[in-house]
Amino acid sequence: MKTELLAPIGDWETLAAAIKAKADAVYFGIKTINMRTFSARNFEKKDLKKLMETIHKNKMKGYLALNTTIYDHELPKVEEILDEAKKSKVDAIIASDLAVVQLCNKKDIEVHISTQLSVSNYESIKFFSKYSPRIVLARECTLEQIKEMIKKVKENKLNYKGKPLQIEVFIHGSLCVSVSGRCFMSQYQERMSANRGQCLQPCRRKYRITDIEDPQKEFVLDENYVLSPKDLCTLPILDKLVDAGIEVLKIEGRAKGPEYVYNVTKIYKQALELINKNKFTKEIMLELTKELEKVYNRGFSTNFLLGTPTNDSWNKFYGSSAKEKKIKLGKITNYFAKIKVVSILLDEDLKDNDEIFFTGNKTGYYKLKVNNIRFKDKLVKQAKKGQEISIKVQEPIRKSDEVYLIQPRDINKEEQRIEQELNKFKK
Repeated sequence: MKTELLAPIGDWETLAAAIKAKADAVYFGIKTINMRTFSARNFEKKDLKKLMETIHKNKMKGYLALNTTIYDHELPKVEEILDEAKKSKVDAIIASDLAVVQLCNKKDIEVHISTQLSVSNYESIKFFSKYSPRIVLARECTLEQIKEMIKKVKENKLNYKGKPLQIEVFIHGSLCVSVSGRCFMSQYQERMSANRGQCLQPCRRKYRITDIEDPQKEFVLDENYVLSPKDLCTLPILDKLVDAGIEVLKIEGRAKGPEYVYNVTKIYKQALELINKNKFTKEIMLELTKELEKVYNRGFSTNFLLGTPTNDSWNKFYGSSAKEKKIKLGKITNYFAKIKVVSILLDEDLKDNDEIFFTGNKTGYYKLKVNNIRFKDKLVKQAKKGQEISIKVQEPIRKSDEVYLIQPRDINKEEQRIEQELNKFKK
């Protein structure tokens, strides 16, 4: 059985990154109706044809997420999107509203049951198999429960119109304190609903309990961000998920950048290849997990997969706990294709052995270690901010690309700075 690795994309840059990382499939949204309306960049409806042509050209599948709460007045718009999706050869729609599911069936468009429907038992799987060949399970399931459900699916030969039923499971990315993201905190505080893809994530902040009668008395809620769970990371148990018979492994992150999409997809792809060759050792797993820690994350947990999450599942920092940070290095002024040299006007100092990366709609994500810096036609070990330098590259670069310097990140120091700023604001 070949396991499908499903990567998130939010724009052309992240699509290029997913292609370069060799994802088997990608999922995306278009503006207005999807669960990342506010935070992800998203595609336009008119982009669907070109988008799917690019995806299929690279031998991948593409799934369109239409998984928000849908109101009556929006159904005509949903039908328009579905018609365009069918015309553009979208491989499937990811849906949580039964009206969308039924419309897909009516229009003969493959539909996948979203995690928003919280399918967590065999009877629910059996029910939805009448409408869909793929179920994305609730994130609140344990690995043992998933194994049992898959066992029953196979024993009973569940299928949709002769197509064997597939089970899809999230393996990496952000988690929500609410059940599958069904939360009203952002709606109450900011009038921006999570259920409409507009969440401003107030749960990720640190909170205090204040005595209204005596405002001088207040308590910070522990050292943890008690409403902000750590990110899901299944790399340490990925071989167990494969052994369980899960057909599709899904990465969360449509609102994240190309460096996240490329690195996370590449690492899981590498791990899956090693598992297939029986070479996924503990040492390799630890090494790959360290690589995952470098890109955006809030700390890692296995969520419900190994049992009910414990107190250690809460994030201890505001924002990302990534071990590395990116800084805009400067502006690309030229690229000489014949000799593979790029010129950069520096906004930061740069020296030999620094790591940098380029991103762009076609470049996706390209990382390299710097050497042979040239300034005024002379090799230099270090260049200063304001200088225009040139370096050798191995991949094509575009003048429209952006270039970033990668630096180690001191999480504790950043947390202290944020706390100081919050205290200033309070005073």
